[in-house]
Amino acid sequence: FLIMSRVLTVEQREQAGSDSYNRLEYQVYWIVCHIIGKLQNDVECIIFCEFHDDMAEFSTKNQQYQFFQIKTKEDSSNWTIAEMSKREKRKEKNGGYKKSFLGFIFYNYLTFGTECLHCHFVSNNDFDTEVLLWQSYIEDKKNLQAENIVLYQKIKDRIKDEFLNDMPSNFDSVFDDFIQNTFVHKSELQLMTYESQTMGKFFNHLADKNIPSNTANLIFQQLLSDVRKKSKEKIKTPISMKSLVEKKGIDIAQIGKKIDGNIKNSGNYSEFHDYLTTQSLSEKDIHRIESAKTLHDSRWLDVNDFKYQEIVVVLRKTISKFSQQLGTSGVSEDLNILCNQELQKKNLLSDSLDKSLVEVLYYEQKLSRNN
Repeated sequence: FLIMSRVLTVEQREQAGSDSYNRLEYQVYWIVCHIIGKLQNDVECIIFCEFHDDMAEFSTKNQQYQFFQIKTKEDSSNWTIAEMSKREKRKEKNGGYKKSFLGFIFYNYLTFGTECLHCHFVSNNDFDTEVLLWQSYIEDKKNLQAENIVLYQKIKDRIKDEFLNDMPSNFDSVFDDFIQNTFVHKSELQLMTYESQTMGKFFNHLADKNIPSNTANLIFQQLLSDVRKKSKEKIKTPISMKSLVEKKGIDIAQIGKKIDGNIKNSGNYSEFHDYLTTQSLSEKDIHRIESAKTLHDSRWLDVNDFKYQEIVVVLRKTISKFSQQLGTSGVSEDLNILCNQELQKKNLLSDSLDKSLVEVLYYEQKLSRNN
């Protein structure tokens, strides 16, 4: 039988993303920057915003997670082991102490076991000699305990102090997973320029794809908006993977497909206009259909507007089948009625749907066939 994923069933330790969101814009841009990097390298994975950590990355191939803490510092001081393992008092009265940054990372290995592949600590600031020494060993796949027992024991004692009141029986083995698989990174994004840096990286990614800058900007803004929205979303566990992706996930493969699809369709407005002029349409109708196409293209760019994607798929199939059967010229009332019936069958009929969408999809299909 299948064992239910611990990541999908364990209650999140906190859902602070919704409450302290105003100070987390850096985190939003870092996640978008991370997504761009995955697109550049054609990595198939799903990014979850504010899920068990600031960000989680799920590999669709090995079914494992990587967790990311994204922290900023206003001053220029390097992170130390003492600072990364410092505990803060909870705000509530008699609230005790929260786990430290490293303590929370250890908690991921303790709670999720083999589902947790790696954990990462990311910051705009650099790290001191001890932290970098720890990293140099594990990046070269050397065993820290064998290479530097003093440094190994120092970090172990700090973590052990946090779990004294609730010491897990497998502490030693979990700690060895933690110490060998936790990585720190100085982010390329600077605190003063992270917005422009991220936008620049995205435009560079699209530079050789022949996509109009206004379309690229729209995709970028929607990606930002989506990360913000999904960072704010609160969920309850247990939860299915399907619901989790819908509420807090961004599927890299779907974004890549959507960008590629829009690259193929973008820039063809003049060709679309020229084609409409060959049909029996008034100038007023041509203008109306072109306006509807602009609206459709912008909605189609929204990679997470699932309902709209379903509507368009149903309409395209219906239009294609109707046109092939009747060889019709122009959008008839019969076609409009049929499209509404098909949408109603699938519970997708919407009052907000642009009435000219059927015409846009109809003429796009005819133009595509001509080409």
